[in-house]
Amino acid sequence: MSSIPRGKLVGMQVYSPDGSLVGVVQDIELPIGGGDIGLQILSKYNVVEHVPWSMVAAAGDIIILKEKIELKQPETPPVQQFVAQPQVQPQQRGGIISGVASKLPFGRREKNPCPTCGRELTWIEQYQRWYCYNCGKYV
Repeated sequence: MSSIPRGKLVGMQVYSPDGSLVGVVQDIELPIGGGDIGLQILSKYNVVEHVPWSMVAAAGDIIILKEKIELKQPETPPVQQFVAQPQVQPQQRGGIISGVASKLPFGRREKNPCPTCGRELTWIEQYQRWYCYNCGKYV
């Protein structure tokens, strides 16, 4: 009888006997005080499933189960109704107006020079700030 190390099992794909993907092995379960060793599988629906080792038919590059198992599908979230967002009022920030789209023709953008080096600044949406890649500083 051959053995498979834990490091090889974790990350293996698990398939049912009919060839459909069940999920990927996340870890091995070792019950305290006896019982059957099992696999903890993250199903294709991102739900953790527990499969006893006795249900494994073969294990090599993939794991094939003896019987098809019922996968728990996640509950579908209720349909959300969208509420109209209030209009953002432009705010004056140090000479820069935010919340206003540029109306320049042909996709041209308004140029904002760096006060230190004069190169063009880049707007970083995540931080809501202008950044100069040349100086490596926020303005």
